[in-house]
Amino acid sequence: MMSEALRIAETFPGYSREDWAAMVEKALKGQPISRLTTKTVDGTEISPIFERAVGKAPLAMRPQDTTWAVCQRMDHPDAAKANDQVLNDLMNGVNMISIAFAGSAAARGFGLAAEKDVLAKALNEVLMDLIAFRLEAGAAGDAAAKAFSDVVADKGADAASVKVSFGLDPIGCFASTGALPADWAATLVSTIKDLKAKGFKGPFITVDARPYHDAGATDAQELGAVLATIVAYWRALEDAGFEASEALGMIDVVLCVEADQFASLAKMRAMRHLWALLLESAGVDFLPLTIHAESSWAMMTRLDPYVNILRETTACFAAGVGGADSVCIVPHTIALGLPTSHDRRISRNLQTMLLEESNLYRVTDPAAGSGYVESLTEETGSIAWALFQQVEKAGGAVEALKKGLLVDAIAKSNEVRGKLVATRRAALTGASAFPNIDEKDVEVEAVAPIALAVPAAGESCTPLKAMRVSEPYEALRAAAKAAGNPPIFFANMGRIADFTARATWTKNFFEAGGIRSLSDKGYNEAAEAVADFKASGASIAAIVGPDGLYEEKGADFAKALKEAGAKMVYIAGRPKDIMEALSAAGVDSFAFESCDVLAELIKIHDVLGIAPVAKAEA
Repeated sequence: MMSEALRIAETFPGYSREDWAAMVEKALKGQPISRLTTKTVDGTEISPIFERAVGKAPLAMRPQDTTWAVCQRMDHPDAAKANDQVLNDLMNGVNMISIAFAGSAAARGFGLAAEKDVLAKALNEVLMDLIAFRLEAGAAGDAAAKAFSDVVADKGADAASVKVSFGLDPIGCFASTGALPADWAATLVSTIKDLKAKGFKGPFITVDARPYHDAGATDAQELGAVLATIVAYWRALEDAGFEASEALGMIDVVLCVEADQFASLAKMRAMRHLWALLLESAGVDFLPLTIHAESSWAMMTRLDPYVNILRETTACFAAGVGGADSVCIVPHTIALGLPTSHDRRISRNLQTMLLEESNLYRVTDPAAGSGYVESLTEETGSIAWALFQQVEKAGGAVEALKKGLLVDAIAKSNEVRGKLVATRRAALTGASAFPNIDEKDVEVEAVAPIALAVPAAGESCTPLKAMRVSEPYEALRAAAKAAGNPPIFFANMGRIADFTARATWTKNFFEAGGIRSLSDKGYNEAAEAVADFKASGASIAAIVGPDGLYEEKGADFAKALKEAGAKMVYIAGRPKDIMEALSAAGVDSFAFESCDVLAELIKIHDVLGIAPVAKAEA
């Protein structure tokens, strides 16, 4: 019998949607609830309130009560050190190894040579039939597949018992490098037939979403590109004589998950829907799809990299409850260089905690029935399917890349995302928000990065450029650091209680660009502020205080600071009624919520003569 104390549902009165809307509008002081509606970069509207979705059953994902495979990258270029990596990982909870090969986009500038002797050394003492493997070789896919199969044979392992995704993906490599061999399909089929003859069961082909995601594709664009690439490989295999069910069974998918929990969760679920729709449309009996999820490289920051651990935790959660068959968490320092064993341990243990302590795998599709998630899943899938149809009309994935269809679509998305990042509506903790300009350097392995390998081109396209979202802020911070973090003087107005909140916000604003804020002192008169400004050594100033004091003394402060030699004078805030008067008194610009922060910081760098520094990427 249920305890009376647990009858929670009976404790609270029921509220209708109208009731909730009325309460929200009251909190908004009469403004409509629609004011809280937001849009994704894809253009999908996100309502502030969703009702429960009716008639939505959980999706078929992993087998019930089955954990996802915990995957870790093996990417040290030194085979002996790579072997140390993998043995340590396998002793501490990992049951899948992703072997990154030098020159592939997925290796992020590191990785092993695609050679038998190198791979044999890296896999020394590894029992090949007890764990799973993923190969990520880019242009060296065929060589890596042969090297791996040779190592399996030399170890005396039964190829049929080795769980390995060979990761062949010439179209994904085409998207990353802009080059595609003329005989890619024939080579792909030949390699698969050779591997099958040796007893391997595959999957042999990986449709990799990372080239699109890393270039700035939206979730729907990522899925649309994946669908189109699946069909391109399917056609190539059918042309070579494989039946549809056999061909599709050779393919798996890699999707990126990021810090937007619900978007990543919806993307994972939408991929399942799209796969089922694709099979149904083609009249093929249902086959399960294997999805490997990897935490987004594009979301990683070089600045305050420990925040990446929080981002990755959210991403891993989304992947796990979204039904990923395997998950790889890229170490939090990957944007700085080759991660250390300590960094790898953190990414490994993150999954262990979510599996063993949080037991996330025990509930199949927990998001089923959520009005928000179901709606986002459907919208993401619909936009992805529409893009897939556009790609098909253009002649398929290869032709769409050659014609620039996908490049152009992603460029438009980057324009939208760029505005969100520039205005900090999409805040990046540690980079654009809550920066620490005195943070200490983080240790990474002393290994020089390896260039991306480009295959011999029979076909060419504009390659998708991989970029991390935080790069614009990182460039400014690096330049300012090299220049000694030039200061901006804060002419705070009034008492501490008058300016502290706004001064804290303004400090974050300027330090996002590496401009150090000076003075936490309040001033009642402009002359006092000017005296300290002259003594500070700063050449620019910000007036910080409440709007009431701006109206009373703002013009006097601005005029006095200008006359004292300030190259630029800012006002923290946006006092609309007096902005024109303040500008006439000498205010050059206003720092306020949702303004173009990047543009303002670039302007300051120009005024201060801060020279850009060369890009430093792993």
